[in-house]
Amino acid sequence: MGDGDSELSHQQSLEQALLRRQMSPPTKTSWEREMVRGYVHCFDKYKLAMTNSIGVEEIVVIQEDAAMIATRVWDCAVLTSKWLEQISLNEKGMPDLATALELKVKPSLDRPIQVLELGAGTGLLSICLAKMGVAVLSTEYGTVVNYLEDNCRSNGVLPDASKTLIAGMVTCRALDWYNANETLETLFSIGEEAIFDIVIVTDCSLTERDTRGVFRMINKYSTEGHTRVIVGSCHEREGTPLVLERVNDFRNVRKVEQSELHPDYKSSRHIILLFDV
Repeated sequence: MGDGDSELSHQQSLEQALLRRQMSPPTKTSWEREMVRGYVHCFDKYKLAMTNSIGVEEIVVIQEDAAMIATRVWDCAVLTSKWLEQISLNEKGMPDLATALELKVKPSLDRPIQVLELGAGTGLLSICLAKMGVAVLSTEYGTVVNYLEDNCRSNGVLPDASKTLIAGMVTCRALDWYNANETLETLFSIGEEAIFDIVIVTDCSLTERDTRGVFRMINKYSTEGHTRVIVGSCHEREGTPLVLERVNDFRNVRKVEQSELHPDYKSSRHIILLFDV
């Protein structure tokens, strides 16, 4: 067995270990369902309240199952969604991510904020971002893409049009982190501007292999001098130390402080990092 096969086998073992952990209804004392020694997790419909682009609260509903780790909501995606909501609400109570994140783009009807999510899983974060008015390209692997589309469809953010990036919508695509033939242009429809304002990924550092794949995609699909990257990571993951090491290769690295998080969604188990490519 080669080193690559051995590493992949190790990753699969960790994934199976996560799925075997205890599942029970969440505690009443915390919003977090995942604990250090076992998961407090209830598989049904996960619901999260989010402020939409016109300042009205909506409930995002995710249908979970226990098939694989990509088909359940993870705490870091929830934490990051609520943090983005918290920092972006303007004086009118409507989200303004361009200002909050100091993006190098002025969104308009013709050119919304364009976001790439890596390892989107259930689609919770992508859906929340779409509800906030941005255009999202949400990526996963294999059959998870079908599951991702189902959640986007049930939340009313799956587009019918052929255009890739539409404000308030989530386009779902398969993305292989180890396919050297894919390019930024192949992810977009012909004639569209192939540029992302934000690349975002949460809790995709289960192993060092995952982390290396994440940063390969960040480098591949970001635009130097333009793209802002957001990485949310759980301290309990094997690949998180490598995340903290790799961010030093980028510019303007900043850690989100606890005081910036949504008052009802705080956690010392996770870290959110922002940096520029």
